[in-house]
Amino acid sequence: MLLKAGEVFSNREISRMFNVCTRRGIRYSGNLKTGISHVVLTTVLSKTPEESVENPYNDRFEGEVLLYTGEGKFGDQQMTRGNLALKMQMEKGFPIYVFEKKSPGKYIFLGQYNVVSVQTEKQYDVRGVLRNVFIYRLEKVSDLALLPPKWTPSSPDCKSK
Repeated sequence: MLLKAGEVFSNREISRMFNVCTRRGIRYSGNLKTGISHVVLTTVLSKTPEESVENPYNDRFEGEVLLYTGEGKFGDQQMTRGNLALKMQMEKGFPIYVFEKKSPGKYIFLGQYNVVSVQTEKQYDVRGVLRNVFIYRLEKVSDLALLPPKWTPSSPDCKSK
């Protein structure tokens, strides 16, 4: 199946198509020790003040570059799990598929991306405490993407972003 930027999917469809869990902003197929097949990122770019409390991440576009905030809602973020998977993508080159959540149940495919760098910046956590977060700079590779072959993850890690 060929995905095209602008197509709309449900969270469950994304989970089934990419063989990843239905939760988390950074979802990957495979594991950090034996290898990752691909990553699915979900972002919320336009949030209400109420949504910003539960979703403290300041994802945004600077021109064509997506600045994606790493995972971890409390305190300084750590280079583990999804954060480590995104960092590893720079070396390993596995595909990253990016979706923007527009409303409950509606996710728009933005395209396939690569991480070009990671840095830190200060953002507030869900308790309103200023902390260090990872900011991943992602550049679009294509508006089109082929679905990856089905690959069963050994133990999906589906905790919240």
